[in-house]
Amino acid sequence: MIVTNNSDWAERARYLTTQAKDDPLEYIHGHIGYNYRLTNLQAALGCAQMEKLEEFVQRKRELAAKYTLDLADIPGLILPTEASWARSTYWLYTILLQEAICRVGSRDALRWLAQRGIQCRPLWQPLHRSPAYAQLPRRTCPVADRLYREALSLPSSVGLTLEQQERVINSLRACVGTLSAAA
Repeated sequence: MIVTNNSDWAERARYLTTQAKDDPLEYIHGHIGYNYRLTNLQAALGCAQMEKLEEFVQRKRELAAKYTLDLADIPGLILPTEASWARSTYWLYTILLQEAICRVGSRDALRWLAQRGIQCRPLWQPLHRSPAYAQLPRRTCPVADRLYREALSLPSSVGLTLEQQERVINSLRACVGTLSAAA
């Protein structure tokens, strides 16, 4: 679902999402288009979700604020920040673990937390590393590789309770303390 108050963007989205058809009769396409229109049921669900959007964003921002406050003192942990010109929705709360400083890698933390019933996620694999694109020309992307290696997305569902979030925070603190002491 696309929502915008910019009429030019809306017109362009309508054009691209209706297969970018340039002729009312012939199937002539000046651009690559898509057939991404919603069914009535999908649109109704989308409208219902839009009614809760501000509530969801507020909850995500509350979760992010608590994570930031409670994890800020861990050396080697880089927390997400909000640009002065932006208002983040904090769709994901993704931290970076600098292994050279905190002595814990993101995948070790992911496995350690999973053993304790806490589901975290790695960042998406960079496309230049994907086997699906192995036959294509590629360049080195050291920043993407570093982010992929260091990133860990913490639980941030709008349904996460305060007790559950505190368990994530305390477990991450224990993980960094335990694994770094073992290194």
